[in-house]
Amino acid sequence: MSSNVPVNGVVRALAKPVEPSEEVTAEQASDAPRAARLFMRLLRDIATLRRRWSPLRVDHEDRVVDATGTTLIRFPHELGTSSVRYWAVRWSGATAPCLRVHTSSDARTLVLTSTVAGTVTLRIEEAG
Repeated sequence: MSSNVPVNGVVRALAKPVEPSEEVTAEQASDAPRAARLFMRLLRDIATLRRRWSPLRVDHEDRVVDATGTTLIRFPHELGTSSVRYWAVRWSGATAPCLRVHTSSDARTLVLTSTVAGTVTLRIEEAG
């Protein structure tokens, strides 16, 4: 699951439910060999999906940061772990961003300080 958090703080989920590519009629389901093939294909697809790891992520868009190095900038992520990766997806400022993790970060919120002023879109991702 991925989500996006714009400046107004309204969380928007990016994952959309997928519609099935085919439908099975009652007549087709009553055909035992065909139903067995369908179930085997479903089990194979589910096993493939379980093996695939896709990290959860949250994007915080257009957050203004100052250059004091002491102002705490909080980025809630609700990932349930303090072991997260983060990086600036988009940055506008005079020089490159310099964001540092503050000790008050926890399993639900990444807290950063900045020594460069600018506007950042920050991506936070669970660490594998």
